[in-house]
Amino acid sequence: MSKKRVLVVDDDPDFVDAVKSVIEDGGFEVDVAYDGQEGLSKVAQSRPDVIILDVMMPVMNGHEACKKLKADPATAEIPVILLTAVASRVTSSTYTHRDMLESAAEDYIPKPVEPEVLLQRIRDWL
Repeated sequence: MSKKRVLVVDDDPDFVDAVKSVIEDGGFEVDVAYDGQEGLSKVAQSRPDVIILDVMMPVMNGHEACKKLKADPATAEIPVILLTAVASRVTSSTYTHRDMLESAAEDYIPKPVEPEVLLQRIRDWL
């Protein structure tokens, strides 16, 4: 049986490296992208089983990327987990909890996250 594939989309390279390592240690294959637009391209190249998506990113933010994924019948069924620090920055950013609800993501995890919590949430959506 082939390994399940997880796409991690976040603009912080150090965070991406850390999360990638955790997810690979959990037995998954991992692809990475550094903004929403690149994430959509990666989905088109190699369909992931789950997408871990940050919100605050350049080029295309996570809400926009998630809405595009959910609007496309070819990708609408891929579970999207928002992994973001937005919750702690709602008062100082243009993002809101309503944005998270409207993005149609299946799940939301605030940063920072414990490795086992992240792995369990990925397993829950598979």
